[in-house]
Amino acid sequence: MEPIFQIEQLRRIGHFNMDTDHFHDFYEIYYLLSGQRHYYIRNGMYALEAGDLVFINKNHLHRTTGGSHLPHERVLISFNDAYLEPVAPGADWMNVFEGESFLLRPTAHEQGVITDLLQAMQEEQKMGLRWSTEYTRMLLLQLLITLERIRRAKPALVSPEQSEGQRRVYSIIEYLDNHYSERLSLGGVAEQFFISATYLCRIFKQTTGFTIIEYLNYVRIREAKALLTQTKWPITRVAAETGFESIAHFGRVFKAITRRSPLQYRKQHRG
Repeated sequence: MEPIFQIEQLRRIGHFNMDTDHFHDFYEIYYLLSGQRHYYIRNGMYALEAGDLVFINKNHLHRTTGGSHLPHERVLISFNDAYLEPVAPGADWMNVFEGESFLLRPTAHEQGVITDLLQAMQEEQKMGLRWSTEYTRMLLLQLLITLERIRRAKPALVSPEQSEGQRRVYSIIEYLDNHYSERLSLGGVAEQFFISATYLCRIFKQTTGFTIIEYLNYVRIREAKALLTQTKWPITRVAAETGFESIAHFGRVFKAITRRSPLQYRKQHRG
């Protein structure tokens, strides 16, 4: 796996919503410098304020929207396990923060520490001095340790918004996460929760930003990616185990989401 690292600070003045909900094989740290945003992560919708920090684990669906809030400025860091290996050899970064995504609301002092580290990383990337890559890795490791200490010191993490409709959607998401390998239909899921299919579609889209089918496909492809890299099963079995009724449908959905065929993905990630 090739090392991945990117840090970007961006200010947006007008409306901006992510066009698609997505997940990927690397981590993200999203730090909101100013403005307000709504962030959907996996099975929760969070209302972000200036100074809030979101950690998104690998393969967790996420999306950011602004609603009626216009200007905002943020810093976004993307990195993978391979990037940290030289400064933390043998560390199990695959389970960083116990595999969870979360929202932190740091104190003013903690925000100062985080901001200083982010600025130092950006300066190193911009200047490109000798040992800049190595120093940036150390700064990122320091940031992760800082975030872990802040996280553990908090009496409780910031919880997602919890309206009645959202709680119902979170239950539906949990159901889909547990039953993705089965033959599911929109009507069947609606019946499971004693609601109409029309209402199900509406509240799911309003809460998460994507449709039931889109979400189910993302979950199935996420699980398929794991099977492709961790087993030697034939592609046909991987498709069947993740709920696809045909190899052709599996191939189309897999390529639409990952931009690669299942076989290409397996070859790339298993060397």
